[in-house]
Amino acid sequence: MSETESLIVENTFSIFSEDVKRYHRWFMVLGLIMIALGTAAILFPFVATMAVEILIGWIFVISGAFGIVHAFGVRKWKGFSFSLLGAVLSLAIGIILLFYPMAGMLSLTLLLAAFFLVSGIFRVILAFSLRPADHWGWLMVSGVLAFVLAILVMMQWPTSATWFIGVLVGIDLIFSGWMFLTMSIMVRRSI
Repeated sequence: MSETESLIVENTFSIFSEDVKRYHRWFMVLGLIMIALGTAAILFPFVATMAVEILIGWIFVISGAFGIVHAFGVRKWKGFSFSLLGAVLSLAIGIILLFYPMAGMLSLTLLLAAFFLVSGIFRVILAFSLRPADHWGWLMVSGVLAFVLAILVMMQWPTSATWFIGVLVGIDLIFSGWMFLTMSIMVRRSI
């Protein structure tokens, strides 16, 4: 290995803190668990979608309850009414998501599809505005893929509500798991 190559390798591995080096096995375990969970989410997308929907419901309920307590704690504040209304809305949405999970899955899927649609359009517009710059095409591809994904999900809605969120969560878990696994392997090689 040349001197330049060894400097590059040394600099690459110097970005890892001592804690990461010490606990690299835990990063490997975390990566493997995330890959397994991501695979399970893709194999059983309905279960994963339902779990995410219920989790979001509880997040809204808890934030709404704390928001109500907080609003009454600062009742003399000028924004009391809006703070209380926002907290009650959050609590109500959470309760609806928990008591009507199928309706929640339908709503969340439609919201995500709308997000991907708008996001895809914005990325395509941004790509055209950056067109002379290097690598503007990747932004274009990203925007077109987001747009196409949104259209596909909307075309299959309401059926897509049973699998879309679960598959997205599964893909994210797999990619995150691979990142932790790769980082652990890189750290182990540097020790």
